[in-house]
Amino acid sequence: MMTKLRKIILIPALILVSISGFFSCGVDRWPEYAHQTALDTWMLDIMQQNYLWYQDLPSYDDVNLFLEPASFLSKVKSKNDSYSFVDSVMETPLPTYGFDYSLVRSADIDTAYNALITYVIPGSPAADAGLVRGDWIMKVDTSYISKKYETQLLQGIPARDLVMGVWKEVPVVEEEDKTKADTEEGGEGETEYVYKVVPNGKTLKLPAARVVEDNPVHKYTVLPAKENGQEIEVGYLMYNSFTAGTSSDPEKYNNELRQVSQEFKTAGVKYVILDLRYNAGGSLDCVQLLGTILTSGERYDSNAPMAYLEYNDKNRDKDATIHFDGEVLKGGTNLNLPGLFVITSSTTAGAPEMLIRSLYLKDSYPVVAIGGATKGQNVATEQFINEEFLWSINPAVCTVYDSNHDTYGSISPATDLKVSETIIDGITNYSEFLPFGNKDERLLKVALGVIDGSYPPKDEETEETKKAQFKIEKSVISPASRRFSSNGLRLK
Repeated sequence: MMTKLRKIILIPALILVSISGFFSCGVDRWPEYAHQTALDTWMLDIMQQNYLWYQDLPSYDDVNLFLEPASFLSKVKSKNDSYSFVDSVMETPLPTYGFDYSLVRSADIDTAYNALITYVIPGSPAADAGLVRGDWIMKVDTSYISKKYETQLLQGIPARDLVMGVWKEVPVVEEEDKTKADTEEGGEGETEYVYKVVPNGKTLKLPAARVVEDNPVHKYTVLPAKENGQEIEVGYLMYNSFTAGTSSDPEKYNNELRQVSQEFKTAGVKYVILDLRYNAGGSLDCVQLLGTILTSGERYDSNAPMAYLEYNDKNRDKDATIHFDGEVLKGGTNLNLPGLFVITSSTTAGAPEMLIRSLYLKDSYPVVAIGGATKGQNVATEQFINEEFLWSINPAVCTVYDSNHDTYGSISPATDLKVSETIIDGITNYSEFLPFGNKDERLLKVALGVIDGSYPPKDEETEETKKAQFKIEKSVISPASRRFSSNGLRLK
């Protein structure tokens, strides 16, 4: 039976609840305080009815109703809860350059950093400039990147010049001097090499920041691969948020998923590598759609249970079973896969975890995780919007169980498949930090190696070249970049 939950959008009006006790010298001071306490009062009312752990909430007499929304929630929520959140209702997105980055301290200048590009929004100013994941920025305009000038990347608006670099093997200067001296004296000096970021002679013109639209279907492609010596086709999908669409086109991104499924089907893909490393969650309707695309033909044909939702005892009438359901495809297609390869990280949480757990069947549908352990979230939140104050509260409202009606925690790759994007053989190595979909990109390369049997490697090779021990000082998501409301798993 097709669930109606994915169509739920709750936008309650402001609820004003009488608060007694505002008296001073016999004078009722309610009018003076009502507006200041209305938002927190509304939040507590919503949670009293819908919160999964409503029994843990304090009474009205024991709370401070004058706090900012985030502070108020942190004071009243259960100790078990790391999932509920509040958010402002943003009417207009912020302008952005459209890229994320990580700062790595310069090997040559103590106070300077190099910015490693980790994500670029297609169609953004960054993309227009030619920036791609794996690029290095050494200077912004004429300034090295420091704590002072980092704001030009993080909060900047005007057009910029980006002085670029490349991570490469270079000789150690001291060793070069020593080699020259030894040679002059008839010795046999040996030059030592290290890897570091050095200028590559390129300067990119970064256009002014503007409002851009990111797409959760970030990248997809069909790649040739081998299995047991046989040529096969593998579909790769980088999916960044379980977001159905926009306010003007509610099914925009779901329709793109449907189109991807058709293209994979036409190409005859045998396996799909689903990249969820940057996916922090999203909506249940997207989980049901993508699960129905990726599941086996047998479970698809039988409308098999995919997951179960169980609410608090005030809302048992909302308990539901989610199915693999052909009605959600609407132009898409089931790929009848024998299993799934999925790339995960500590960012992967909520909706992607529900998808993985609902697809996995021990004996008939293996799911091979590659990368890092996921967050471990088996509850769903629901959004309630206060139109007057333009805030939303998103409390945890139900527990999610997998297709076997079992609860679950973090998804952790097998020991030999716990793979870092930048650490290779115990050494910091950025040579495989490449754009998503590039077959030589570190985690995709590992996934393809698992399919063809070349990974894990049978013999460890000794790396003789020394590499600088780079340390990522800070990872930054630029304002307005990936403005998906993708906190965990949402009912909407």
